[in-house]
Amino acid sequence: ETADGTLLLDGERARLDDLAKRLKLYKLRAKVTIEDQSEQWRVAALPGGAGADILGSDAGTAQAKDGGVLFVDPRLTALGARAILPADSVEATLSGLGLTTGDRTTYDLLRLGLGVPDGSRDMVVDKSILLESGFDELNGVDWKKGCYMGQELTARTKYRGLIKKRLLPVEIEGALPEAGTPITLDGKEVGEVRSTAATGSGGRGLALIRLEHLEAGPFDAAGAKVTPRKPDWAVLQTET
Repeated sequence: ETADGTLLLDGERARLDDLAKRLKLYKLRAKVTIEDQSEQWRVAALPGGAGADILGSDAGTAQAKDGGVLFVDPRLTALGARAILPADSVEATLSGLGLTTGDRTTYDLLRLGLGVPDGSRDMVVDKSILLESGFDELNGVDWKKGCYMGQELTARTKYRGLIKKRLLPVEIEGALPEAGTPITLDGKEVGEVRSTAATGSGGRGLALIRLEHLEAGPFDAAGAKVTPRKPDWAVLQTET
């Protein structure tokens, strides 16, 4: 929240119009104005140790900085921190913190290794189920909040043990398969590749895997060897 009471939302750039549309639909008579401020602000990821060196690694930590805010990533502290800063001063602020600009692949390799999804790159819009995507453990669901769209399905999925698939980190040996490529075991489809990033010897990715087959891997995806792994933070249905 800025000094003038503006609440800034960190959202997926490609889907900002849809976010604004949904917020306006449900604001009812609330006296709020919803605007796209993406030209005035920039969002930066301060991955892993870079964020921890500045803010520490305690969940919920935030710090005002040069008209913006730095905060520990609310999804998973191992991701580091994020920053929302004025567009005209973001480079100066980050430089003053001793940071240099990196590339998207460096960040992707970190989040993929941790098993953290990235918006519509990993979740199918209006189709993916939150709990299959790790939203419970990644602080994306408030179980005490009253009525919201999808509450009934989300609660039923959790308490009836209906989670049969999960987005999981995978190690890939061979050419990186495209997003949407089926993952197979002995010719039977058991999952689907989502986002990936290359490493020196292959790559990392996220994949939606049927939990009943999790221990049966490695799997195949368009000729590449795919080995899923349970992230430390995840609680799979088979463990409850």
